[in-house]
Amino acid sequence: MARVILSLLLVLLTSLSVAAQGSSDLVAQALAQGDLYQSKRKYELALDAYHKADKLSHHSSAASYLKLSLVERKLGDFSSALDDAKRSLKVAGDNKTAALQARLVRATLLTQMAGKPTDKKLKEAEDELRQALALDSTNAIAHLDLGMVLLRQERDAEGIPELNAFVSSPNADSRSVAEARLVIANPIRARTPFAPHFSFTTHENQNVSNASLRGKVVLLDFWGTWCPPCRESVPILRDLHKKYAGKSFQLVGISSDNDEDVWKTFIQAQHMDWSEYIDLSDEVLQAFKVESFPTYIVLDKDGVIRFRQSGLGEYTQGELTDAIKKALKRESDPKLAAAAAAEEPPVSASNVSSAAPSSGDGGKPATNSSTSLLGIEASSISGNVYKNEALSMSYEFPRGWIAAKPESLHVLNERSEAGAKAAVLQQHPELADSLRFSTPKIVFYASRKGDGDGQRLGLPSLRISVTPSRLDSLHLSTFQQMMDHLAVASGLKLFAQASEYTVNKHQFLRADFERSSGGPHVYQSYVQTLSEDYLLTIEVFASSPDELQQVAASLQSMSITEENP
Repeated sequence: MARVILSLLLVLLTSLSVAAQGSSDLVAQALAQGDLYQSKRKYELALDAYHKADKLSHHSSAASYLKLSLVERKLGDFSSALDDAKRSLKVAGDNKTAALQARLVRATLLTQMAGKPTDKKLKEAEDELRQALALDSTNAIAHLDLGMVLLRQERDAEGIPELNAFVSSPNADSRSVAEARLVIANPIRARTPFAPHFSFTTHENQNVSNASLRGKVVLLDFWGTWCPPCRESVPILRDLHKKYAGKSFQLVGISSDNDEDVWKTFIQAQHMDWSEYIDLSDEVLQAFKVESFPTYIVLDKDGVIRFRQSGLGEYTQGELTDAIKKALKRESDPKLAAAAAAEEPPVSASNVSSAAPSSGDGGKPATNSSTSLLGIEASSISGNVYKNEALSMSYEFPRGWIAAKPESLHVLNERSEAGAKAAVLQQHPELADSLRFSTPKIVFYASRKGDGDGQRLGLPSLRISVTPSRLDSLHLSTFQQMMDHLAVASGLKLFAQASEYTVNKHQFLRADFERSSGGPHVYQSYVQTLSEDYLLTIEVFASSPDELQQVAASLQSMSITEENP
C-alpha cells in the first residue's frame, strides 16, 4: 500500500515554484508550463518544460528535479526518477522542506520497485524514511510509510508502532486512519495488494464495488476515448469479454473522459457491451493510483491485485489472457477472504452524471438570476446577457440558450477544489494548516438544449474558465506553440491556426480543433484573453464547422473594461 500519491506531490511543490520566481521568472514560467502539461497528462511535454527549467536554473532547482522525477515515474522510467529525486536532494541543501519531499519520493519509488520481503530496495526505502523523520519527526506520512515498509519486510513488531504513531497524529485524515487500523489488526494487508475501496454505478445502472465483485475474477480497464492505444485495445477487450462469458469473470471499463456524450457515443459505436463507468470525479482513478492509459488490473476472487500493466503492446492480449486464466484457477484463500471481509464500508464514487446540478430550471432558458457569491464567481444573468463585475466583463450569449446558474457552477468548483485538496491531505495531513492552492474555476456555461453542467458538455455549448495570472499581455507565437503541442499530444486536428484579433479594443487569441472518438465529429474553438488579474479560457463546442463559427461569433459581443488595463 503505497501511501504517497506521486502525481499530487506536484501540487505540494507549488511553494518551491513560487520561490523560484523570486530568482528567475523564466524558471518559474517553465515550471508552470510543465505543471499545465502534467495536469493534462501530456507527460512528454511536461518533461521538456521541466528540463528547460532545470537548464535555466543552471541545474540548481530542487523543484525542477523533483518534478522530473514524478513525471518519469508516471512514464515508467523508475531509474531516471530515482536519479532525479537524488539530484533534487543534493541541490536542496539546507531547504528541509525540499529535502523531505525528495526523500519521501525516493522511498515511494523504492517501495514500488521492491519484490520479496528481503529485497534490498525495501531496506533503502526504510533508510530514506528514517532520514526524512530526522528532518521532521512529526511528519505523519513518513511514520505511515515507514510502518508499511517495515511490515513489508515482515518486521511487524517494529512496523505497528509506526502505524500507531500515524493513527495518533492530530492531523491524520479519517480514511487513512481507518486503513491503517485495518493493517494493524491484520498485517497481511501490508504484504498483499488488496484493491482499494470503490463503489460506483455503471452506464448499465449496475452497482459495482469490492463486495459485489467478490468471488469473481475481474479485469479493470482504465481508458479514455482521447487515448489512441485505448481505442486500439477495444478489439482485444471484446475478445476477452466473449472468451470468458459464462465464467466467474467480469470486465469493467473505467473511463477518464470528461465529456459524457462523447463517451456514450464511443461505447455504443464500438459495441462495448460490458460494464462501463465514466469517472468524472477521478475518485476511482485516484484510488487505484492510475496515472497512465490504458492501465489494466486483474483482481482475483478475494479482491487481490494479481496483475497490473500500463500501455498497449504486442504481448498485451496474451499477458491479460494468462493473468485471467491463472486467477480463475486460483482458489479463494480463507485468510485473504477474511482480511477482505474486514474492510471498512466502501466510499461511493460520485456519479456526477446523475447527481450533477441542473443547468437550468425545468429546461427553460435562463431569464433573470443573480447570486450572493463573491469574487469571480459572483455574476448575474438577465435574458441572454451575462455580467461579471469582478472580471469587468459582459457577454451576450446566443438567444434561446440555457445558462447554468452561478450557484451550480460554484458547487462544481468547490467539489473540484475540495476533492483535490482532500486527496493531498489524505497523504499529507501535516499540511492541513499550510496547504494553499486553487483549481481553475468555471464561471460560465451555457448550451442550446440545456444539457451538460459545465463539467459534462452538450453540443453546442460554451464554457468560460478562469485562472489567476500575472501576464500583462498574450503572445501569439507562444499561444500557437501551445496549440501545436496540444494537437500533437491529444490526437486533435488543428484545422484553423492560431490567430489574434480584438473585440471592443481587447486582445483575444483563438485556435480551432477537430476531434473524433468513433462517432460524430466534435469541433472546438479554444480562445484566451486577459481580464483584471485573470486568464480567461473560452471553449466553444459544436457538431459542425458552421455551427462552431456561429457560436464563436457571439464572442464579438463580449466587453471587457478593466479599470487599469
